[in-house]
Amino acid sequence: LNNEFYQLLKQTISVQGFKCSHDSKKLFSAINSLEKFKRSEQKPIAEAVDLAYTGQYFFAELMTQLLQHLQRLTGSNNLSLGGGCGLNSAFNGQIKSRTDFDQVFIPSAPADDGTALGAAWLALHKIQPELSFTTDNKILSPYLGSVISDDAVKDLIKHNRSLNIQHCPDSICQQTATLLAKGQLIGWIQGRAEFGPRALGNRSILADPRTAETKDKINQNIKFRESFRPFAPSVLDDYADQFFELYHESPYMDKTLRITPGWQALIAAVCHVDGTGRLQTVKEEWNPRFYALIHHFYQYTDMPMLLNTSFNIMGKPLVHSLEDALAVFLTSGLDVLVVNDYLICKPDHDAF
Repeated sequence: LNNEFYQLLKQTISVQGFKCSHDSKKLFSAINSLEKFKRSEQKPIAEAVDLAYTGQYFFAELMTQLLQHLQRLTGSNNLSLGGGCGLNSAFNGQIKSRTDFDQVFIPSAPADDGTALGAAWLALHKIQPELSFTTDNKILSPYLGSVISDDAVKDLIKHNRSLNIQHCPDSICQQTATLLAKGQLIGWIQGRAEFGPRALGNRSILADPRTAETKDKINQNIKFRESFRPFAPSVLDDYADQFFELYHESPYMDKTLRITPGWQALIAAVCHVDGTGRLQTVKEEWNPRFYALIHHFYQYTDMPMLLNTSFNIMGKPLVHSLEDALAVFLTSGLDVLVVNDYLICKPDHDAF
């Protein structure tokens, strides 16, 4: 913790009940004071980690005060959290231990995109209150986006001159799980794209989570980003409490939980430097094909988990067309591209 920076933040913003307040003069003075904390381009980014930690620490304090006030005011044990702050998975995973809420739900798109959808839903309810909005306590599907059709792949096959493409209508999950168990890095496209910022098994880059070298390979050769960036563990719900302390469901990769000490080195590719992981809970009823893939991987490796990260390179959106997927596949270190029931390999790579 950088105490000087922390005291500056505390002098700038305060919370009383639901009211966040700041002294405008102190705020602008504080902004000017931030110059002294600026990292020069010549210094390694690691020198700024204490500032990032301090900012997160202060954010968690303020959010805890707000949420605890809400809980005491309402008496509810259930929290649904929206807004951009809902993307702070590190704090989301601490809400149950820091407040008196027992259940925490965060939608797949808690920021402006999801808030706009909620506003439209609320307006419809006011106009037509007779409509039923019950979901029988089932989570809503985040898979609402674009689809890459089989016809697009068939057109690729028709005009293809170099790629090795195989149709596996009855064994795509088994085949892919076998390749993952061999250490292959897979681009995985199935069904509709996810609504929200997280890849939840339909537009994902997948890998074996068991070795730290895998994390470095993906950051350096596929994502082209800093080495400290973590990846998510997508874990079958039935086994998740073995891996995470105080486990609770994280269906949209919305919570970061501490990995139990005995497992941290054994799933090193998805263990962050602080011993945590931003997990995705996977259930068969939520995503049958992704569940089947992880289950087959578990059968081959005794590991009910995959490394999961979004199918894109740093600074670019998720792939939404076959052309997008091929561009990332052919210009990065991905070994195999899976689209629906099709396995696609580069000319110099034979996965079959």
